[in-house]
Amino acid sequence: MKKNLLSSLFYFLLFFSISSQNAFSQSNEISSTQAILDKPMSLQECLKFAVENNPNLKSVKLGERSVDAQIKEVKTEGMPKIVGSGSYNYNFALAQQLLPGEMFGQPGTTIPVKFGVANTVSGNIELQQLLFSKSYFTGIKAAQTTKELSKLNTFKTTEDLVYNVAQIYMQLEITEKQKGVLKANIDRIDQLIKIAEVQLEEGLIKKIDVTQLKVNRINLLSEQQSTEIGKIQQLNLLKMYMGVPPQTDLLLETQDSTKEENGYLLMEELSLNQNSDLKLLNKQLEIKALELENVNAGYFPSLSTFVRYGWQGQTDRLFSNDEQYKIQGSKVGIVGVSLNVPIFDSFQKKHKAEQVRVAQNQLSFDRQNLINSIQMEFDNATQTLKQNRTLIETQKENMNLAEELYDVTRLSYQEGIAPLTELLDAETSLKEAQTQYLTSLLQLNLAELDYMKSSGQLAELIQNASTSSNE
Repeated sequence: MKKNLLSSLFYFLLFFSISSQNAFSQSNEISSTQAILDKPMSLQECLKFAVENNPNLKSVKLGERSVDAQIKEVKTEGMPKIVGSGSYNYNFALAQQLLPGEMFGQPGTTIPVKFGVANTVSGNIELQQLLFSKSYFTGIKAAQTTKELSKLNTFKTTEDLVYNVAQIYMQLEITEKQKGVLKANIDRIDQLIKIAEVQLEEGLIKKIDVTQLKVNRINLLSEQQSTEIGKIQQLNLLKMYMGVPPQTDLLLETQDSTKEENGYLLMEELSLNQNSDLKLLNKQLEIKALELENVNAGYFPSLSTFVRYGWQGQTDRLFSNDEQYKIQGSKVGIVGVSLNVPIFDSFQKKHKAEQVRVAQNQLSFDRQNLINSIQMEFDNATQTLKQNRTLIETQKENMNLAEELYDVTRLSYQEGIAPLTELLDAETSLKEAQTQYLTSLLQLNLAELDYMKSSGQLAELIQNASTSSNE
């Protein structure tokens, strides 16, 4: 027994893992594309393929890799660092010091004496290690929270993708049903034209009656062509969501959209903690709190240690063979600690903290507005779902009555009892009833999908599937 489209979506999310492990695998893309060419795809297969191959989702997942690199970058601030340095100085004008003449046997005078040499060469290597910095530890927490935000963004993108693929697949399924209805109506009117032409030859009807039937047939053909164009556009949109090359043929598996029993239960209450937009906003509030903590951490001192070892050489003349100008060098070694204590920064950190607090308040108001919006969307989706469930029953009954009316009128027309105008009215009523039923069926499917998303059930199912894939 075939499941309807919403049941297919439900069972896909319940039993299939939504995993990014193969999202960047070229061989997987090739095999998946080949699968499209080999056989028609079900909704489950379209969803799985889209999650693995959608370019936008791949780009968002790459953002997670970037955040991982950022976390590693932040952690390196607290790891040992080795720095090498070298320098050459040419003192073309040495400073002079005045010394008492008594030192040189000239009492009562001062003698100018130059200290140092013209050329100095040095090389050093230094090991640095951070010992304490409150900003460093706060930065690590902020980086981890940013990673969680990136994962939530990937999850939100996945949820939107699943919703969009399911939505367009439903529209395509109903479009295919509409094509079937139009073909049946065209076949029906072709039979009527044949009967009418015979009746025209026998003088039972007028030529204008046959012309009217042919006009109706042309209108049906035009509608059929418009429906086919609409299907092509919908199919192209589905290819874009799935990451399928435009030139690739995409065949869809026929599913029973008219089945009324869904085979799954919808959530009866709103689950705010499953809403992806609210999760993202809550995580942004966490990041702002850490940003404020990082600003306040700037009031704390930082402590680091270092070990420096090097060599320094001096001479008055480079590249000379004279023994007196030979470079005289010595080793230099230092071990020390460095303490940085902030005392006064002209209230820079105070003003920065104020900016962060304002941003926090803005996000808090945004959060409250979002909660109200989520509740409104859920209430609207609930009401729309109830109305569409009632409407589908009415439209189904109306379509059955229209079919009965048409069958009776057609039989009466063939027997010469009913006029052609009455038959055309019955045919028009049947076509409208069929169209309204299919439209109501689509609206019901979309209403159920919107209800799943607004209630948080869609996000919960995706989360469970993702959790299962990671175990």
